Amino acid sequence: MSVVALYLRISSEDADLKTADKAESESISNQRCMLSEYVRQHSEFDGWECVEFCDDGYSGKNFERPAIRELLEKIKQGKIDCLIVKDISRFSRDYIEAGNYISRIFPFLGVRFIAVGDGIDSSNQQDIDSLDTSFKTLIYDLYSRDLSRKIRSARKQKAENGDFLSPFAPYGYIKDPKNKNHLIPDADAAENIRRIFKLTIGGQTAMQIAALFNSEGIATPMRYKREAGCSRTIWPCINEDNFWTQHMVTKILRDERYIGKTVYGKRTRDSVGNWHTVRTGRDNWIISEDRHESIVSNDDFNIAQTLMREYREREVKYKSRLFQGRIFCGICGHAMTRNNKKDAGYFCQTPRYTDAYNCPKEIIPESDISNAILSSIRIYARYAVRMEQLILARSERLKQDRKRLQRQLGSLQSQSERYERDLQELYEKFVDGSMTRDEYVSRKRSLSEQADSVSNEIVKIEQLIDRQSSANNGSRFVDQYRNYTTVDELTSEMLNELLERVNVYPDGRLEIRLNYADEFDEITGNAGITDIS
Repeated sequence: MSVVALYLRISSEDADLKTADKAESESISNQRCMLSEYVRQHSEFDGWECVEFCDDGYSGKNFERPAIRELLEKIKQGKIDCLIVKDISRFSRDYIEAGNYISRIFPFLGVRFIAVGDGIDSSNQQDIDSLDTSFKTLIYDLYSRDLSRKIRSARKQKAENGDFLSPFAPYGYIKDPKNKNHLIPDADAAENIRRIFKLTIGGQTAMQIAALFNSEGIATPMRYKREAGCSRTIWPCINEDNFWTQHMVTKILRDERYIGKTVYGKRTRDSVGNWHTVRTGRDNWIISEDRHESIVSNDDFNIAQTLMREYREREVKYKSRLFQGRIFCGICGHAMTRNNKKDAGYFCQTPRYTDAYNCPKEIIPESDISNAILSSIRIYARYAVRMEQLILARSERLKQDRKRLQRQLGSLQSQSERYERDLQELYEKFVDGSMTRDEYVSRKRSLSEQADSVSNEIVKIEQLIDRQSSANNGSRFVDQYRNYTTVDELTSEMLNELLERVNVYPDGRLEIRLNYADEFDEITGNAGITDIS
């Protein structure tokens, strides 16, 4: 059965975004009605399976959208025959990417593309290559960039006026029901904030405060907001049932919003439409004072900052950065801490905060971790040396397969051309009266079915050839590891290239995740390699 896909999208910058009592944006509903009506009115889609893909609240400037990624994957697998969107901008606002898909990728994969509002249908060749289509994709791209600049400018102006612009209020506050850009204290959470500052001024460390709050069962900011009905779906935490940590307490102690300030611009997106953000320097922040009721006094806030600086100065200054951010507890998922003794090692801080997890309580010597990583890299390196020959053999096999597929493709294309000629001759015989209408219809139906069958085979073989051409041959794995068979010492450069992370478990077991492991598994699995001796 043929499949037609309806793709719907609305940006997070659109005005009618979903709210707590609205399942989806009204614009999504409008798009659905338009596309469903289009399919209903065109009899060519009768009997087709209709599937929907929806990205609600995602920018069209890139393809980092869950539904579009799923859709494109199904298209590559040959499971979609036609894609319908409201207009080109719903599919993509990137001029180059949109044009590439419409004019090259979709035609190659045999997928029909329809943009209802723009009057574009790729079954009409002139629609694909027309200047009108190219100009529309360019205009959508430029419009998106211009809109982004205007929105940033407007938000900056509102921030300079002291408006609170974040989508969610910080822990300790709620948004004023009368003005969403103004904060008011949340009584219960605000009391916890005041207590954190009082305990700090009283001499308690952030770690001690976190352990105290966990022992008393005080809900973390994430759990507190969820229990209060916050609609936020993605939280920057490791576990769903998270707990108070030193970092969590320190973050609260440094937050200037608790003394009545609004702070805007700590992070910014590094490109239009990109979800990835980068930190900005304090000089670029927009800070407005006395914008809402403070939870702690300026004096208490300043004393806490002084005490935190003094505590940091008492810490040992030297810390090895070789494994920084790479050693994790395999139970709770948090990064492990390095002690700074002569015989350095790593330990999990979680048991100091809570007994909810069976984390390793012993210190894992850094030398053990280093030796294990070194051993794993050497093993991968020996595989890489052996796999060079396997890769060459596989490349030769793929080359022969491509030649065979090219021969099949040539034969099928010749058949397709013959069917086209036969259909043309059939029509001419019908026109000149040498064939009755019933004979013409019957023979045309038979020839058309055979021609469609050949066309489908051509598409399948072209997809196979394309997949083989883009197949990963494992050369990255070999290039990265083959020179490390006799390595004696780890370096930062080596770890940046090869090491993803190390998970440590209570029984002393280390799970070492190296980069390019997927390519390694693919090649060894296909080749049946089990021994490298």
